[in-house]
Amino acid sequence: MFVRVKSTPKSPRKTVQIVESVRDGDKVKQRIVRYVGVAADDFELEKLKDLAEHIKARIEHEKTPFLFPPEEMAEMAIASRKQAEKDKEAIHVNLKELKEEQRSIIGIHEIYGQVYQELGFDSVLPNRRNKRPAQLLKHIVMARIANPSSKRRAVMNLERDFGISLNLHHVYRMMDKINDEAVERLQKSSFQTTQDLLGGKVDVIFVDATTLYFESFHEDDFKKNGYSKDLKFNQPQVLFALMVTKEGLPLGYEAFPGSTYEGNVLLPLLERVKKRFAIDKVIFVADSGLLNNNNLTLLERAGYEYIIGARLRNLSKQMQQKILNRKSYTTSDESTQFLELEHIKNRRLVVSYCPKRAKKDAHDREKAMNTLLSKLKTTHNPKQFISNHRYKKFIQIEGEFEISLNEETLC
Repeated sequence: MFVRVKSTPKSPRKTVQIVESVRDGDKVKQRIVRYVGVAADDFELEKLKDLAEHIKARIEHEKTPFLFPPEEMAEMAIASRKQAEKDKEAIHVNLKELKEEQRSIIGIHEIYGQVYQELGFDSVLPNRRNKRPAQLLKHIVMARIANPSSKRRAVMNLERDFGISLNLHHVYRMMDKINDEAVERLQKSSFQTTQDLLGGKVDVIFVDATTLYFESFHEDDFKKNGYSKDLKFNQPQVLFALMVTKEGLPLGYEAFPGSTYEGNVLLPLLERVKKRFAIDKVIFVADSGLLNNNNLTLLERAGYEYIIGARLRNLSKQMQQKILNRKSYTTSDESTQFLELEHIKNRRLVVSYCPKRAKKDAHDREKAMNTLLSKLKTTHNPKQFISNHRYKKFIQIEGEFEISLNEETLC
């Protein structure tokens, strides 16, 4: 991106523009990013060029943040231009003659590599005699920080961007060394660092689980088909649970076979955490996927505290009527209304109502309903609706082919 001055034929007026070069096939063309203005004389021209440098610096800073403030970068560009004009040494470059001879990217190994070492990750793979596996692991981690990709692509990126040549076969053999003991060392090191940052005390753990699928259609004892959050139901996956502190610092993770129900990981995960780390108090905060009476009863018997999302539709009719009675709500300073109810013995149900959120949800439902009604007018193929998770909860199918709107789900 650069500042361009264009002269007007048969006129002293000059136009100042901000222009960038874009590639169109084999050709490089110039696209106008911003018209800055028209100068009637040399004084106005200088002022418009200075203004253009400031505008250009702000645009570039929004795309790729500078190390220095955009105003300072603009002043540096203005000073450089004026010095070049003064010395009459302006450089003219033919873009078509430019070619890349060498690329050097610095910062990843220097900064993240130092953090990697301070976290103790360089000792994940023992290097009693052969330090090469530990070095390979570090290079692959650095490559994935710079540009997440496959191991094959990471090896190519290391060669291209960092000048580091690795043997892909050696990388695969290094991955075989990351066994349960290596993972245990990794998690202990991560947890110890987190404890040190928090003054040696961790009392709140946030846990969430997701599914990671494989580009494969063959199951084994660990990779299994199950409910896929990526909607890849025909591909094997694993269930991955991540634990972090309230500050977002990682504590560890656990992986389960892909066919495992998310609600069934709660207690095994908790027991493993208690066994691995000396944690005095654990408060589990989770979504409604973990809400079932068996899990809650087990948590209560073990003496654990928890905050878990509830599905209001699963509550009794009597409880739903109390929730829908807006007169019993209390209003906070932010206009959000709250209601606290005794759910079951030793369990509290806290309900909130936000008018802004209710308005948004009503708009989203109306938008989905209008879209669905339009589709119902044009097609009656059940596959068009069942395969779309946005629509299928709003429809009902009668018989084999009769599709209609389920108005109860809109309430």
